[in-house]
Amino acid sequence: MPQQRKVIISDNDPAFLAACEQSFQLLGFQTVVVPKHGLMLWDAIDQEQPDAVICNLFMPYCDVVHILEHRSNERTVPLWIALCTFDHEKLFERFFATGGTYVFVKPFEPSILAERIANYFTRMEQQSNLRRLPEKSCSFDLEKATAELLKTIGVPAHLTGYYYIKTGISLLFHNEARFSHSTKGLYQAIAGEVRSTYACVERNIRTAVEAAFDRGDLQLLESFFGSSVNRKSGKPNNIQFIATLYETLLWKQAANG
Repeated sequence: MPQQRKVIISDNDPAFLAACEQSFQLLGFQTVVVPKHGLMLWDAIDQEQPDAVICNLFMPYCDVVHILEHRSNERTVPLWIALCTFDHEKLFERFFATGGTYVFVKPFEPSILAERIANYFTRMEQQSNLRRLPEKSCSFDLEKATAELLKTIGVPAHLTGYYYIKTGISLLFHNEARFSHSTKGLYQAIAGEVRSTYACVERNIRTAVEAAFDRGDLQLLESFFGSSVNRKSGKPNNIQFIATLYETLLWKQAANG
């Protein structure tokens, strides 16, 4: 990696911590280990200023959602990854709504976690480099490409959520850094653009995602969205859905540039 990233790993399982440390260090990360304790994690974040934080969804004294809610306005916000021992979509959506990025349900392979985080930072660096390039004319039409992609995966164009998804993608292309760590911010920005509310935006996008997975080609959808498909619901959550479309369109834009 071009620069060494720092990651805080918070847990009480020595074997798990050792495996995570090894996996991240092999990929060039600096690791800081913290016990599974909300207040100790809070202090470690202040002291270490990490690029990523990996911690349990629930901890003594304060859970991860509480920490996110009280640190969301800081200038530098790390990437947040929550660990959990059970699958609970509503709980996960609350974590995502407060700024979380990934949830890993134990048990899992630490090397997969490390690779996922390394790939995330690599994509962010590539996008940053693309934004620094001089503007030049190209044949990429974001509006048309988004419509074609939504049609391919089976999102009905008559649904309000279809329009909200297109708006969200357009906002991400305009200023991705503004929303990279805050799903709540993206929902609010969409609501502002379409003169609606946060709750209506979330609900209508969810309806559009459900429609795609109810009516679309499941084999195509599973290959397209991969591991973001929830095992119980059989579909990704709203933000994972939009993020996958956004990344796909980014690569299409680069290819047409």
